[in-house]
Amino acid sequence: MVERRAEATTSRVDGLLRELGVQPSVERAAEKAEELVRALVELYGEGLERILEIVYDASGDRAQHIFATLCEDRFVESLLALHDLHPLSMDDRVRAALDSVRPYLESHEGEIEFVRVEGNVAYVKMGGSCDGCPSSAATLKHGIEKAIFERIPEITEVRAAGVTAAKSSLRLESDWVSLDAVPALVETGVAHLELAGTPVMLVSADDTLYAYRDRCPACEREFERTGLDWPYLRCGSCGRRYDVVRAGRSEAGDATFAEPFPLVREGQRVRIAIPVGV
Repeated sequence: MVERRAEATTSRVDGLLRELGVQPSVERAAEKAEELVRALVELYGEGLERILEIVYDASGDRAQHIFATLCEDRFVESLLALHDLHPLSMDDRVRAALDSVRPYLESHEGEIEFVRVEGNVAYVKMGGSCDGCPSSAATLKHGIEKAIFERIPEITEVRAAGVTAAKSSLRLESDWVSLDAVPALVETGVAHLELAGTPVMLVSADDTLYAYRDRCPACEREFERTGLDWPYLRCGSCGRRYDVVRAGRSEAGDATFAEPFPLVREGQRVRIAIPVGV
Protein backbone atom coordinates (compact mmCIF):
# COMPACT_ATOMS: atom_id res chain seq x y z
CA MET A 1 0.00 0.00 0.00
CA VAL A 2 2.77 2.45 0.96
CA GLU A 3 4.79 1.40 -2.08
CA ARG A 4 1.89 2.17 -4.44
CA ARG A 5 1.34 5.57 -2.83
CA ALA A 6 5.06 6.32 -3.05
CA GLU A 7 5.12 5.39 -6.75
CA ALA A 8 2.16 7.66 -7.44
CA THR A 9 3.74 10.53 -5.48
CA THR A 10 7.07 10.03 -7.28
CA SER A 11 5.30 10.29 -10.64
CA ARG A 12 3.55 13.46 -9.46
CA VAL A 13 6.89 14.96 -8.35
CA ASP A 14 8.45 14.16 -11.73
CA GLY A 15 5.53 15.82 -13.52
CA LEU A 16 5.69 18.92 -11.35
CA LEU A 17 9.42 19.25 -11.97
CA ARG A 18 8.81 19.22 -15.72
CA GLU A 19 5.95 21.71 -15.45
CA LEU A 20 7.82 24.10 -13.18
CA GLY A 21 10.17 25.34 -15.92
CA VAL A 22 7.49 26.03 -18.52
CA GLN A 23 5.01 28.16 -16.58
CA PRO A 24 3.81 31.32 -18.33
CA SER A 25 4.25 33.62 -15.33
CA VAL A 26 6.12 34.00 -12.06
CA GLU A 27 2.85 33.61 -10.17
CA ARG A 28 2.05 30.29 -11.86
CA ALA A 29 5.61 29.09 -11.27
CA ALA A 30 5.28 29.95 -7.56
CA GLU A 31 2.03 27.96 -7.35
CA LYS A 32 3.70 24.95 -8.98
CA ALA A 33 6.70 25.31 -6.64
CA GLU A 34 4.41 25.22 -3.59
CA GLU A 35 2.64 22.17 -4.96
CA LEU A 36 6.01 20.53 -5.57
CA VAL A 37 7.12 21.18 -1.99
CA ARG A 38 3.92 19.62 -0.64
CA ALA A 39 4.44 16.59 -2.88
CA LEU A 40 8.05 16.20 -1.72
CA VAL A 41 7.03 16.38 1.94
CA GLU A 42 4.39 13.75 1.23
CA LEU A 43 6.98 11.58 -0.53
CA TYR A 44 9.39 11.83 2.40
CA GLY A 45 6.57 10.90 4.77
CA GLU A 46 5.70 7.84 2.72
CA GLY A 47 9.37 6.85 2.63
CA LEU A 48 9.63 7.24 6.40
CA GLU A 49 6.50 5.16 6.88
CA ARG A 50 7.98 2.42 4.69
CA ILE A 51 11.22 2.50 6.73
CA LEU A 52 9.25 2.05 9.94
CA GLU A 53 7.34 -0.88 8.43
CA ILE A 54 10.60 -2.59 7.48
CA VAL A 55 12.06 -2.00 10.95
CA TYR A 56 8.91 -3.37 12.57
CA ASP A 57 8.85 -6.49 10.37
CA ALA A 58 12.56 -7.18 10.84
CA SER A 59 12.94 -6.49 14.56
CA GLY A 60 10.15 -8.65 16.01
CA ASP A 61 9.93 -8.34 19.78
CA ARG A 62 12.47 -5.49 19.80
CA ALA A 63 10.27 -3.24 17.63
CA GLN A 64 8.72 -1.30 20.51
CA HIS A 65 12.11 -0.73 22.12
CA ILE A 66 13.53 0.54 18.82
CA PHE A 67 10.60 2.91 18.30
CA ALA A 68 10.95 4.19 21.87
CA THR A 69 14.66 4.81 21.27
CA LEU A 70 13.89 6.68 18.05
CA CYS A 71 11.44 8.91 19.92
CA GLU A 72 14.12 9.82 22.47
CA ASP A 73 15.82 11.76 19.67
CA ARG A 74 14.01 15.11 19.45
CA PHE A 75 14.71 15.56 15.73
CA VAL A 76 13.46 12.08 14.79
CA GLU A 77 10.48 12.51 17.07
CA SER A 78 9.55 15.79 15.36
CA LEU A 79 9.72 14.10 11.94
CA LEU A 80 7.46 11.28 13.12
CA ALA A 81 4.98 13.79 14.53
CA LEU A 82 5.10 15.90 11.34
CA HIS A 83 4.09 12.91 9.23
CA ASP A 84 1.57 11.57 11.77
CA LEU A 85 3.70 8.47 12.36
CA HIS A 86 4.48 8.86 16.06
CA PRO A 87 4.01 5.48 17.78
CA LEU A 88 2.71 7.10 20.97
CA SER A 89 -0.69 8.67 21.43
CA MET A 90 -0.96 12.38 22.10
CA ASP A 91 -1.83 11.66 25.75
CA ASP A 92 1.26 9.49 26.20
CA ARG A 93 3.47 12.12 24.58
CA VAL A 94 2.19 14.78 26.99
CA ARG A 95 2.82 12.41 29.92
CA ALA A 96 6.39 11.87 28.68
CA ALA A 97 6.94 15.64 28.48
CA LEU A 98 5.67 16.05 32.04
CA ASP A 99 8.00 13.28 33.21
CA SER A 100 10.96 15.30 31.90
CA VAL A 101 10.22 18.17 34.33
CA ARG A 102 8.83 16.06 37.16
CA PRO A 103 12.20 15.81 38.98
CA TYR A 104 12.38 19.61 39.12
CA LEU A 105 8.82 19.92 40.39
CA GLU A 106 9.37 17.25 43.02
CA SER A 107 12.57 18.97 44.18
CA HIS A 108 10.34 21.95 45.07
CA GLU A 109 7.65 19.69 46.56
CA GLY A 110 5.48 20.48 43.58
CA GLU A 111 3.21 18.04 41.80
CA ILE A 112 1.87 17.77 38.27
CA GLU A 113 -0.90 15.52 37.00
CA PHE A 114 -2.00 15.00 33.40
CA VAL A 115 -5.73 15.52 32.95
CA ARG A 116 -6.59 15.38 29.24
CA VAL A 117 -6.00 16.78 25.77
CA GLU A 118 -8.80 18.55 23.92
CA GLY A 119 -7.96 19.66 20.40
CA ASN A 120 -4.67 21.55 20.65
CA VAL A 121 -5.02 22.25 24.39
CA ALA A 122 -3.41 20.14 27.13
CA TYR A 123 -4.98 20.25 30.60
CA VAL A 124 -2.88 19.56 33.70
CA LYS A 125 -3.43 19.79 37.45
CA MET A 126 -0.78 21.34 39.68
CA GLY A 127 -0.39 20.70 43.38
CA GLY A 128 2.06 20.73 46.26
CA SER A 129 4.11 23.91 46.54
CA CYS A 130 2.29 25.36 43.52
CA ASP A 131 -0.79 26.01 45.68
CA GLY A 132 -1.14 29.51 47.08
CA CYS A 133 1.88 30.99 45.32
CA PRO A 134 0.90 32.85 42.13
CA SER A 135 4.41 33.91 41.14
CA SER A 136 6.13 30.59 41.65
CA ALA A 137 3.16 28.71 40.21
CA ALA A 138 3.45 30.78 37.05
CA THR A 139 7.17 30.03 36.88
CA LEU A 140 6.54 26.31 37.29
CA LYS A 141 3.83 26.49 34.67
CA HIS A 142 6.31 28.09 32.26
CA GLY A 143 8.62 25.13 32.64
CA ILE A 144 5.76 22.70 32.10
CA GLU A 145 4.50 24.53 29.03
CA LYS A 146 7.95 24.77 27.54
CA ALA A 147 8.54 21.04 27.97
CA ILE A 148 5.22 20.25 26.27
CA PHE A 149 5.72 22.76 23.44
CA GLU A 150 9.17 21.35 22.68
CA ARG A 151 8.00 17.75 22.55
CA ILE A 152 4.52 18.17 21.05
CA PRO A 153 4.35 21.11 18.59
CA GLU A 154 0.70 20.29 17.88
CA ILE A 155 -0.15 21.53 21.39
CA THR A 156 -0.57 25.31 21.31
CA GLU A 157 -1.85 25.95 24.84
CA VAL A 158 -1.50 24.45 28.31
CA ARG A 159 -4.14 25.12 30.92
CA ALA A 160 -3.44 24.41 34.58
CA ALA A 161 -5.98 24.41 37.39
CA GLY A 162 -5.53 27.37 39.72
CA VAL A 163 -3.10 29.22 37.45
CA THR A 164 -4.03 32.33 35.47
CA ALA A 165 -3.34 31.86 31.75
CA ALA A 166 -0.54 33.94 30.29
CA LYS A 167 -1.54 36.82 28.04
CA SER A 168 0.75 35.69 25.24
CA SER A 169 2.52 32.56 24.09
CA LEU A 170 5.26 31.23 26.33
CA ARG A 171 7.50 31.14 23.27
CA LEU A 172 7.69 34.92 23.65
CA GLU A 173 7.88 34.99 27.45
CA SER A 174 10.77 32.73 28.37
CA ASP A 175 13.63 30.80 26.91
CA TRP A 176 15.75 27.84 27.97
CA VAL A 177 19.41 28.66 28.54
CA SER A 178 21.85 25.74 28.53
CA LEU A 179 24.94 25.28 30.65
CA ASP A 180 27.34 22.62 29.39
CA ALA A 181 28.56 22.05 32.94
CA VAL A 182 27.45 22.96 36.42
CA PRO A 183 29.58 25.90 37.67
CA ALA A 184 31.78 25.33 40.70
CA LEU A 185 29.79 26.17 43.81
CA VAL A 186 31.36 27.97 46.72
CA GLU A 187 31.57 26.33 50.13
CA THR A 188 28.10 27.55 51.03
CA GLY A 189 26.61 25.56 48.12
CA VAL A 190 25.61 28.75 46.30
CA ALA A 191 26.82 30.20 42.99
CA HIS A 192 25.93 33.55 41.42
CA LEU A 193 25.95 33.99 37.64
CA GLU A 194 24.22 35.88 34.84
CA LEU A 195 22.21 34.10 32.15
CA ALA A 196 20.60 35.92 29.21
CA GLY A 197 21.11 39.20 31.10
CA THR A 198 19.35 37.87 34.20
CA PRO A 199 21.09 37.43 37.58
CA VAL A 200 20.70 33.81 38.62
CA MET A 201 21.60 32.03 41.81
CA LEU A 202 22.25 28.26 41.86
CA VAL A 203 21.81 26.38 45.11
CA SER A 204 23.04 22.82 45.56
CA ALA A 205 22.18 20.39 48.33
CA ASP A 206 22.17 16.58 48.49
CA ASP A 207 23.04 16.37 44.77
CA THR A 208 19.94 18.40 43.89
CA LEU A 209 20.33 21.69 42.04
CA TYR A 210 17.94 24.65 42.37
CA ALA A 211 17.84 27.90 40.40
CA TYR A 212 16.46 31.22 41.69
CA ARG A 213 16.43 34.81 40.57
CA ASP A 214 19.33 36.48 42.37
CA ARG A 215 17.18 39.07 44.11
CA CYS A 216 15.64 39.16 47.55
CA PRO A 217 11.93 39.99 47.18
CA ALA A 218 11.90 41.75 50.55
CA CYS A 219 14.78 44.22 50.18
CA GLU A 220 15.09 44.07 46.35
CA ARG A 221 18.85 43.50 46.62
CA GLU A 222 20.87 40.65 45.21
CA PHE A 223 21.47 37.81 47.63
CA GLU A 224 24.86 39.13 48.71
CA ARG A 225 26.63 37.28 51.52
CA THR A 226 24.04 34.56 51.10
CA GLY A 227 23.73 32.05 53.88
CA LEU A 228 22.32 28.55 53.55
CA ASP A 229 20.51 27.31 56.68
CA TRP A 230 19.08 24.25 55.00
CA PRO A 231 16.40 24.22 53.74
CA TYR A 232 16.39 28.01 54.08
CA LEU A 233 18.27 30.53 51.98
CA ARG A 234 19.16 33.60 54.07
CA CYS A 235 19.52 37.07 52.55
CA GLY A 236 22.75 38.64 53.83
CA SER A 237 21.28 42.14 53.55
CA CYS A 238 17.95 41.95 55.38
CA GLY A 239 18.14 38.53 57.03
CA ARG A 240 14.90 37.20 55.51
CA ARG A 241 14.87 33.43 54.91
CA TYR A 242 13.26 31.53 52.06
CA ASP A 243 12.55 27.82 51.77
CA VAL A 244 14.63 26.50 48.86
CA VAL A 245 12.68 23.25 48.62
CA ARG A 246 9.20 24.76 48.80
CA ALA A 247 9.59 27.05 45.76
CA GLY A 248 11.10 29.94 47.74
CA ARG A 249 8.36 30.44 50.32
CA SER A 250 9.19 33.01 52.97
CA GLU A 251 9.82 31.64 56.46
CA ALA A 252 7.65 34.51 57.73
CA GLY A 253 4.62 32.87 56.14
CA ASP A 254 3.56 36.00 54.24
CA ALA A 255 3.06 36.40 50.49
CA THR A 256 6.77 36.95 49.84
CA PHE A 257 8.55 34.38 47.68
CA ALA A 258 12.01 34.09 46.19
CA GLU A 259 11.49 33.43 42.47
CA PRO A 260 12.45 29.94 41.30
CA PHE A 261 13.42 29.21 37.70
CA PRO A 262 12.52 25.86 36.10
CA LEU A 263 15.64 23.71 35.83
CA VAL A 264 16.23 20.41 34.03
CA ARG A 265 19.44 18.51 34.62
CA GLU A 266 20.75 16.01 32.07
CA GLY A 267 24.03 14.65 33.46
CA GLN A 268 26.43 17.58 33.66
CA ARG A 269 24.29 19.62 31.26
CA VAL A 270 21.78 22.00 32.83
CA ARG A 271 18.92 23.88 31.20
CA ILE A 272 17.25 26.80 32.98
CA ALA A 273 14.10 28.61 31.83
CA ILE A 274 14.80 32.34 32.01
CA PRO A 275 11.84 34.76 31.59
CA VAL A 276 12.48 37.08 28.66
CA GLY A 277 12.39 40.81 29.35
CA VAL A 278 11.74 40.39 33.07
